[in-house]
Amino acid sequence: MATPADLDLDLIRCFLTVVESGGFTQASKRLHVTQSGITFKIKRLEQQLKCRLFRRTVKPPELSAEGEIVLGYARRLLDLNQEMVQRVAKPKNEAVMRLGVVDHFGPQLLPQWLAEFKKRFPKVKIFSDLGLTQDLLKDLEDDNYDLVIASAGYTAMAEYKLAPSIQETLLQKERMLWVKAQESKIDPTIDPLPLVMFSSKCRFRPIALEALQKAGRTWEIVYVGGSLNFVQTGVEADLGFSVLSPLSLTQGIVIAGNSSGLPTLPTADLAIYNRRTPSHSMVPRLTAFLVESVAAWEADYRSSGPARVPGSVKLGEGRFSSSPRGVMHKKQKARKNNRPTAF
Repeated sequence: MATPADLDLDLIRCFLTVVESGGFTQASKRLHVTQSGITFKIKRLEQQLKCRLFRRTVKPPELSAEGEIVLGYARRLLDLNQEMVQRVAKPKNEAVMRLGVVDHFGPQLLPQWLAEFKKRFPKVKIFSDLGLTQDLLKDLEDDNYDLVIASAGYTAMAEYKLAPSIQETLLQKERMLWVKAQESKIDPTIDPLPLVMFSSKCRFRPIALEALQKAGRTWEIVYVGGSLNFVQTGVEADLGFSVLSPLSLTQGIVIAGNSSGLPTLPTADLAIYNRRTPSHSMVPRLTAFLVESVAAWEADYRSSGPARVPGSVKLGEGRFSSSPRGVMHKKQKARKNNRPTAF
């Protein structure tokens, strides 16, 4: 009896990516391999197993009965491979943790929270960088981050088929607020409403535009900012109204009240993501710390009467009583220099 050939884990990984991505084309994008290359690898695996893994007469391709069996083993094989490598390979430098953050989350408070975390764990060094949700999650899949703060719902989104290996922890039910310049001359009841927006990839943008559309309003996007700082500056210059979270408010920006006639906006939840098998021993502790810090800030925000904004700056009659932007913090400087921030 002939000895069966040993399976190539690269072929197993390719097979699993095809299944989780929903097709050969999507898998080729994820693995950065041509579609013909993906097809070749699947055929090689089928030759080794002496069976067909997909029913190619259907689109998208469906698993055959044998393919369903192989799928059950594929995840276990790759998980065991990763576990073995992690146990025997040279461990990562425990002093460094990589954090990816959506651009608008706590630009003034996050550095303070990380500084407090470092007081508790002085040997930990944290590198943080900014990005859009979809880019951050892709980088997490590619093991470029240990922890990511991004839009909630990743593990339920079909386009992220690697989500089963990712753990999602709700961080914040993020309020979305219509905001304007402190001395705005724009009448929010007149259409088209001028808007200052993030790029089309930002989740705030489609939510805000859909709310306006349902309210029967028309609008014109007059300025697109590539980062939170640019959007804030555009609003302060009275180019138009925008949508920000309470953690993104700054001097020169006020919340548009009910008298503005603008539609109510829903929450846009944020979550913390990491691999189910943490890539850094401090990931669970930082996750718990950030959840606690945000919860404490929100409790203070709700109980402070006039809305509190980052840096202990308060709104009085829709205006700020003091400036939270007197000193540009470390993260903003890093953004201007286009490099990650180290804490």
